[in-house]
Formats: sequence, structure tokens, C-alpha cells
Amino acid sequence: MNFSLIAFIVALWGARFAGALKIWSKTTKKTLSYTADDIDRLGEDVARKRHAEDLYVGLSTQPHDLDSSARGSNDTAITLPGIVADIDFASAKNSEKKYPPDAETALALINTFPEKPFFIQHSGNGLHVVYAFDKVFVIGNREDRRRAQAILRQFGRRLMDHFKAAGYEIDNVFDLARVFRVPMSFNHKSGTPKPVEVIAFNPESRLDLAALERAVPPEDAPAPKQVATRLADHDMIAHDCPWYGYYTGDGAAAADEPNWYATASITARCKDGERIFHDYSARHPGYDGREARKKLERARTEAGPRTCEAVHSELGNEQFCEACPHRGTITSPVQLGYGYDPGPFGPRPLGFTKEGHFALLDPVRKIVILASAQQLLAEQYLLGLAESGFWRQRFPGRKPGSSNFRAAGEALMKACRRAGPFNPQRIRGRGIWLENGKVIVNLGQPVESSKFLYLCFEGIVLDDGPSFDAKRLRDHLKLYNWRNPQDAGLLFGWLAMAPICGALVWRPHAFVYGPARSGKTTIHTVASVVLSPIVVSADGQSTEAGIRQTLGPDSLPILLDEFESDDQNGSTLRNILRLARSASSADTPVLKGTPEGKAMSFSLRTTFLFSAINPRGMSPADQSRISMFELLMHENDREVAKRIAEDEAYFRTTGSAWCSHMIGLAHLVQPAADAVDIHLNGDRRHRQNMSILIGAGFVALNGRVPTDEEAQTLASEYAPAIERHALEVHRDDAQECLDHLLSHVVDGYPLGHWLASLRDEQSGRGNDFANAERIVANYGMRVNAEGEAAGFYVANGAPAMEEVFRGTPWAQKAWERALRKLEDAFIPPNPVQFKVLGKKRAIGMPLSYLPAEPLSLGAGTI
Repeated sequence: MNFSLIAFIVALWGARFAGALKIWSKTTKKTLSYTADDIDRLGEDVARKRHAEDLYVGLSTQPHDLDSSARGSNDTAITLPGIVADIDFASAKNSEKKYPPDAETALALINTFPEKPFFIQHSGNGLHVVYAFDKVFVIGNREDRRRAQAILRQFGRRLMDHFKAAGYEIDNVFDLARVFRVPMSFNHKSGTPKPVEVIAFNPESRLDLAALERAVPPEDAPAPKQVATRLADHDMIAHDCPWYGYYTGDGAAAADEPNWYATASITARCKDGERIFHDYSARHPGYDGREARKKLERARTEAGPRTCEAVHSELGNEQFCEACPHRGTITSPVQLGYGYDPGPFGPRPLGFTKEGHFALLDPVRKIVILASAQQLLAEQYLLGLAESGFWRQRFPGRKPGSSNFRAAGEALMKACRRAGPFNPQRIRGRGIWLENGKVIVNLGQPVESSKFLYLCFEGIVLDDGPSFDAKRLRDHLKLYNWRNPQDAGLLFGWLAMAPICGALVWRPHAFVYGPARSGKTTIHTVASVVLSPIVVSADGQSTEAGIRQTLGPDSLPILLDEFESDDQNGSTLRNILRLARSASSADTPVLKGTPEGKAMSFSLRTTFLFSAINPRGMSPADQSRISMFELLMHENDREVAKRIAEDEAYFRTTGSAWCSHMIGLAHLVQPAADAVDIHLNGDRRHRQNMSILIGAGFVALNGRVPTDEEAQTLASEYAPAIERHALEVHRDDAQECLDHLLSHVVDGYPLGHWLASLRDEQSGRGNDFANAERIVANYGMRVNAEGEAAGFYVANGAPAMEEVFRGTPWAQKAWERALRKLEDAFIPPNPVQFKVLGKKRAIGMPLSYLPAEPLSLGAGTI
């Protein structure tokens, strides 16, 4: 056969394909990228490498600027020319699967399949079969990607069913990023190179793409799964049933025949039951393997598992049954081995907390619930978690149609204990996330993950509107009268990174400020419109607790307009700014109360856009994470005002196009920021802020990562703005030292909570006050809520402080020097009386540094 690799490429992908072909070397783990202009170079490289390396080509074209170690993925595919089937031979693969025995058998089945192949090659150990579309499928958005994957899955099912009808299996490897061996290369797997031989090349054989798409069931409905018979767990039964545990354990060697046969009726219904039955039966001196096998089969087929009543009354096992904690809650010991099965609709056990509560996932509402033992043993509470039919089916009561709710509650608690300690930081809510280098979109569709639990109580729907004109948004921001014109480009970068903030390792915030009628409200409105429906837009009078509880575990951007404050000391603003600081980095825990007054921590990932006339209450630590953009009074230019109004009206027609645009590019933003960062100078945090804003803006406009030369140009272009935004003061060491002290957790709460409790509750000594007084005293601290000496005090050299600051820059009493530098900190002229340490010299600080109020009690769900 006269075959040409170049002719094959042109016939399959087209002469002017979009994106790049990826040639991956399994030997070097490196990927080479070839655009439509590089095909001759591709042929030369393959000819040079094929004798020494295992070479694979990707089915879909991919972005040309991916890292050299990346082959591309389903999420980055640009065009799909067809479908590849990988058919292994049983003779070449050590597997329990029933692969076709050889090439002849596989080819016969390929030739009897209704769709005719475009290309077939012998890979050395199997066949690679390519089916080409009559036109290339172009993937322009997430809906295109979903449709393309659905076509691959549907075709794959048909081909697998065709082989299955003949008694054989093939692997389910039908995906966008599938690779197959480069034709006419060599397979080096088994030492001696085997040529990858072309068997058939039929360029005229094409699949009708439109017909394939019509054949896809609605929503690509999965085939119904077969429900397997449920088997019990022998170890669970032996642990919880004293009778069964004895006769299958220490008492097996002396068991009488009735009890032995009764245990067989239970063991026969356990996983690996036959082996377990013979293991404990063999301890008896009268054991006969053949007879034991017959007895086990009879126990399995002639009757059900022995009941608790029969074990107690008929077999005379009062010594075991009378004291059994499960007596009256189950009908047979075998039930103890089933544990708890949530199915698709029941509450799913997640673990337990050190405070004695149990964590459950409600799969219908997509929320996590913390419940007490008392709640889980209450019928009304369980009916709030699942309907009565669920409990009746899994935990039937003694009366027909009734449920044993006590048994259900105990099973839930036991399953939670078996799951182990509950870690709330594994919870992720709505938003765009990064997991193991892969972008995760959690807006309502199911998300599979072994590392995190993705929740979505209320889905966020992105419409399939037109593509977004990113340049128009960037140019719109330039219409405002900025003190520094380059701030328009940086704010554009914030709007670009905001929808995908959870997928970034660092999230800068933005603050737009200026006089009345300078355009702040219009900018806020435009930002709210283009970021809808992903954004959380709130009034500037919102509280830190309200924002935190509204956001929960979600990773969504937050807009706060009129970020002013009426309270005298500005504590509301400071608390929100402190929340923003914690949200910048990926894994900073924030504490949230539960109904029982215990603290639950989770990582807050969000980004803020503030707007106000005068920024207030900002410390240098805040400024290191918040980019300040100043507006000047507009110049009453009617033409500019008209264009701003026209743009605002236009953006209202674009729906969620901006969010969809950036979600599709989410995987490029962090690499773009990294490319810019290496060309920036100065403080690390400032570089992170600027590189994210600049990199995100470039990706939004160009749909790719900048080259090194482009990144260097961007850094030079924005150099004046970067210098202006650089920190004017060093990091506020004193404030960060105090933040560390106040966030140190004791008995489930930070020290700041306990100090605030003392400040607010010295007039009424309840249990909370007693705990606060004890904890604060043990840490060498005290609070004076009133009078000239009002403040909170830390004793010099307090031993507990060394534990608080161990491993930090403030260890070995450096915390004393740092705290003294706080604004309005004071040194009392005389020693202060401390409850545990006695009279000591101390550092005093104003009560305004404490939280405005102790941690509020939340809604009990995440």
C-alpha cells in the first residue's frame, strides 16, 4: 500500500486545521506541537525519532502553547476530526477481560460493524481503528464540548455492544484527548521494535456527523446499571452480635451442630462467606470439608438467615441475647453486617467531630449537616433527612409498614464513626476550582472527586448566548477619568479573574474610589452585569458575618458598593477587610459557628471589588492584597457619557457570556500570571497581585498564554502602574502578630472570641463567661472592659504565648516587641494583676482591636 503520513494528516484533520497536533513521546514524556504550517516538520521529526521512541498523536487538536509536558486534555480540545477505537488482543495482554484473540478475529468484527473505518493500523499488540467525520467538529464553547463527548460515548457504546454480541470486549477509551500510535512508527514496548503497520486507509469512508449527533439520547442518558445482590460484612456482625462472634470465634472449636448450622445461615450471606465459613469450621475436631460445603449450601438456599428470636429461644442463647444492645432493634444478626446504605437519596455519613457531632451529606439539597446523637435518634429529624419510604425499606419495624427509627439513627452514627474524623476543608461549594491541575466547574452538574466533596444547593445556569466582546469591555473601562489611565487595564484583569477566582492560588482584590459623580456606581453596575450570575453583589453596610454565611463554601466574587461605615471605630469595615485578607491565599481557614456553639473551619476562596468615596480603615497588610484604583471627577463630555450608556445597555444583553468566556479559559490564567511574574520586581505579594491582573487581562483578550517576549513587553508596559501600586510601607509586622494571636484556636474558638466574650459579658456570669475567663487567664491575659484602664492585657513572658508563636517570626518573645508597635498600644506604669501568673509587667492594647462581637451562631449547614 502506498501510504503517506502527511496525506493521512491532511485527509483526517484538513490542510488548515485550527490549533495544533500533539505528538507525544512515551519514551521522553515530552510533547511536540505542530500547527498547520508545520506539517513537513512533523514528518521529518517522526522519521528521525520513530526508531528510538514510542510516538503517539492526539486525536483532537489542542492549543499550541501548552507546556511541553502536556498532551492536552478533554477540556482544552479545539477540534475533533473523528473517533478512535483501541482494540487489544488477548494474546498480547495479560488481563481477565475477554479481548479478541487475534487480529483476524478483530478485523472480522470491524468489517461487520455498520460504520466503515477510515483507517486501521496494527499497533504491535492490537488495532487502532479511526472513523473520520464528514466534517471536522469545531469546539467553541462548553456546550460544543459536551456534544462532542456525547457523540464519542454513544458511538463507543455501539461498537462495544457489537463486540460483546460476539463474546468479546474492548476498552471504553472514547474521549476527546485520546492518543494513538503514529502510523509507520515503531512499538518498543517488548524490547524488539515492532513496526506499526497500516492495514487499511480509505479516505472516502466518512461518518455523517449530523446523523451521529441526532442518534445521541437526550442529555446522553447513561445506560441503566444492574443492581447487585447486597452481601453483609462478616466482621461487622461478629463485632456487634455476641452470639455470632462467639461461635465463629473462640467457641467455634466446641460449637454444637444447631448453633453451627445457624451461623452458616448468616455467613452464607456475607462477602467471601464460603472461605470464612470453612476457616472457623475447620477448628472443630469433627470438621469434614465436603459435609461443611453441603451444609453451607443448604443454609443458603433452604431458608433465610436465622432470626434473633430463634437464636434466643430455640437455641437457648440467653447469656448472649439478654445483654445484647441491639435486642429489639433488629430481627436477625445479618442486619448488623449491612451497615447503612444511603443509596442515591439518603443522607450520606461523612464522619464525626471532636465535639461529638455527626456530619452528614444531604444528597438532595447538596448541603452538609452537623447532627447530635439526640437528633439522629428522633423520628421527626430523620424524616427531615429522607422520606418515610426510605427508612421503611432499610429499617423495617416490627409492625407492617412501620420503620425502626432508633435502629436507623444508630446505624447512621456507626457509619459516621467508621468514616473517621470529619474534615470540613474537603468541602467545596459552587464556583470554578483547581484540583490536581484540572479545572473543576461546580455550578450544578455532578462532580466526581476522590479528594473533595463538591456541594451545590442552588445551581447556577450559564446561558448559551453569543460570544463576548472582551475588547469592548476593556475599552469601556478606559472611558472613565482615572487618575492613572493604566488602572483601566488592571481593573479589566480583575473582572477577568473574578469568575474563576477559586481556580487561582492567589486572589487579589480591587478597590475603586473617587468623588461623587466620578463613575463608581456605573462601574459597579457594569461589573455586576457582566459577572452575573456568578457574582454576589451586596451593600457596603453588610457585615463580615453576613458575607461569610452567605458565601459559605462557595468560591464566587463579591461586589461591595458604598463601602463606607457609620460606626465610630470602623470595626465593621476592618472585619470585612480582614476577611478579604484571609480569602487571598488558597488555604487560610476561617471559623464559622454551628447551632451548638462549636466552630467549623473551611477555606474561604473569593475576591472582592470594593467601591467608596474615601477608603477607610485599611492597614498596610490590607493594601498588600488590595489594588487601589482612583477615579477623578468626569469632565462632562457628552460623547463619552453617551458611549458609556451605550456600553452599559449592550452588556445587559450579553447574559452570562463573560463568565462562560472566562470559564473556558480558566486553565490559562494561572500560567499566564506565572509568565508575567518572572519579569516583575519587588515584593512577592505585590508581584502576585499585578501578575494575576495583567495575565488574566491578556488571556481574556487573546485566549492564550503570552509568550516570554509578550510577557516581558506587558511587564514593561505596566511598569509605571506597578511601581505606583507598590507598597509604600513595609509589611505591618505588629498587625500580623496580633492577627496570629487572636486567631489561635482554643477549645474550638479563636482567642479573639474568648477575649470579646469577656469584654461583652462581664456583667453576667454564664457558662460562656466562665470558659472565657478560664482560657484567657491560662494564656496570661486579662480584659478590663471599662474605665481609664479599658483594654486587654498580655503579661510579659507569659509561658502560653511561646506555644502560640512557636515556629513563627514572633517566637522567643519577639511577639512582645511586635505588639508594642501597634498603634495606641500602651505599657501600664505598674504591674498588672493576672489570675494565674500574679502581678506582672504587661502590654496593653485598645479593645477596638478585638472582634466587634464574639463568633455568631450560624445556620448549622454548609
